[in-house]
Amino acid sequence: MTKFRYDINALRALAVIAVLLFHLNLPNSYGGFIGVDIFFVISGYLMTRIIFDSIEKNDFSILRFWANRIRRIVPALMILTLVITLAGYFYYLPNEYNVNEKNATASLLFYSNISYWKNISYFEPASDNNIFLHTWSLSVECQFYLLYPVIIYLLFRLLKKSQYVFAAIGIATVLFCCLSLFWSLRSANTSFYLLHTRCWELLAGGLALAIEKKYTVQFKWGPPLCYAALILSIVFLNESILWPGVYTLIPVIATMGILVSNQSGYSIFQNSALQLTGRISYSLYLWHWPLIVFARYLGFPFNTLTIIVILALAFLLAWLSYRFIESIKFKTSIPLVAALAVLAIATSLLSGFSPAYQAKISEMANYKVKHDRQIKAQFSTGCCFVEADGPEEFNKFIKRDCLKIDSTKKNILLMGDSHAASLSASLKDQFAAYPIHLLQATASSAFPFIPKNTGTDFHHQLYQYIYTDFLVKNSKHIDGVILCGSWYKYPEQEVVEPLLQATRYLKALGIPVVIIGQTNIYTLQLPTIIARGMEHNTDLTAIFTVKQAGAYNEFLKQKLQPYYIDVYYPKAIPPVSPNADPFVFDRSHLSRYGADLVVKKIVADPIFTDQFRNSYFKHGTN
Repeated sequence: MTKFRYDINALRALAVIAVLLFHLNLPNSYGGFIGVDIFFVISGYLMTRIIFDSIEKNDFSILRFWANRIRRIVPALMILTLVITLAGYFYYLPNEYNVNEKNATASLLFYSNISYWKNISYFEPASDNNIFLHTWSLSVECQFYLLYPVIIYLLFRLLKKSQYVFAAIGIATVLFCCLSLFWSLRSANTSFYLLHTRCWELLAGGLALAIEKKYTVQFKWGPPLCYAALILSIVFLNESILWPGVYTLIPVIATMGILVSNQSGYSIFQNSALQLTGRISYSLYLWHWPLIVFARYLGFPFNTLTIIVILALAFLLAWLSYRFIESIKFKTSIPLVAALAVLAIATSLLSGFSPAYQAKISEMANYKVKHDRQIKAQFSTGCCFVEADGPEEFNKFIKRDCLKIDSTKKNILLMGDSHAASLSASLKDQFAAYPIHLLQATASSAFPFIPKNTGTDFHHQLYQYIYTDFLVKNSKHIDGVILCGSWYKYPEQEVVEPLLQATRYLKALGIPVVIIGQTNIYTLQLPTIIARGMEHNTDLTAIFTVKQAGAYNEFLKQKLQPYYIDVYYPKAIPPVSPNADPFVFDRSHLSRYGADLVVKKIVADPIFTDQFRNSYFKHGTN
């Protein structure tokens, strides 16, 4: 009988606590997303051990392996889905309820990682309100469980000896790791979500088992050093780092080191609280994120009290799930498969059904979907604004249209992310009266900084070209540059100095420059906030305002003078337009109505007219 591994349970506890702290956005835990990587390695290790032990005993059954995984994973997931489905019916607006149920179906059928790969980045603010977001990792694991035992069994039939199969696992780990690193440079979202770029972390667990079986590791300080590496990763890594990437090797190798050391004798590993957290880690992982999302949806401020309540509820629900759901001993998995199929069908049907609301409330709640075509035109999507992040996207940026110099007019270049793109149509209309020609170079999540290196992704290629080629060759024809972005995404020091560097560079080329300030941000999509307010005949915008964005704006205004134009609304944003257009169409992107208002503020600002005084703005004439 295999001796109980207290060290593995302690690792589970560390992993789930890291993820929980990361999702609560607590200081010194911004690298807590490595908890998922720790889970991957542990899962790969345990699954490989189960498969190898069974094969070596001539007692291996692929169907039994799958059945055991179903009995382990499905019950708690189904209960969670049922609770969210019922609670969501009463609290979510129709469009959000539909999306939730669509994501529920993807989670139950274990393809949510594929669904999110197509639609959303894990680290983007928009993902914060996806109540099933965390199931992406469960989908990756289940896809791995589906294929891995079949491949290992076939390898045993082909290679005969376990050491040869372990060698194949080692080779596959290295090859898929290299593939993942390569793919991250091409498309970070693809590499983050999909099995073929994540499986190397699970395979690394199998490699750890191979090393453990072949070598007896007795390095006393091994586990403490590996735990130190994990804790330092949690503290010092952050979501701006390419992930998976080179730094992913740190938690993967550290977790392998702890598994290979196989040392459960440390008293801290046997701590009752730590062991309990490890035992309930699966249910704790399932329940903590929906609690955070639901608290955010209801408008609770994320202060100390809210965080304590969320933690208490998460641990309570996790313990109840572990005690009364996970601990059930199912004799067969057939009823679970049937129940899973019924629930998946139900959530799929519910994704097309929603409670009845007043027409104007539904119209507001669905604003973004109903105005998708207008939004794409507003951003100049697919032409001067590019959304994807692969290197091939540089070819989709139409330079002849977006960067065409008009010799009969003044030429001003707009650079930045999607928030910059949201201003482009309004700027063009405003500039047409002067007359001024607007050039546009914008891409999603792309701050208009001078690239530090020659990266292969679209952002690097675009701004490498703009700064080192286009602006240098056309400096005499460019009458101004506008830098714009949602600066709040990153720490102040990662924004201020790069922006100042860009202004110095442009000034050296003799090109005037302004920086458009941080705009208002909300914890939910603004149309949702307005719709919920309409339902209760009240204004909820203040409750769901990210107040830190206002403080961030004040900080940048002090640090980036005389280039920074303040467009933030500190008290109340403009009301809905006569045509029922909200100021912002999601959490932070300006609608065309909002962009028109902000652009009027920009061109009327003394900083703008002073910087571009030779571009008609001072007196409106030559």
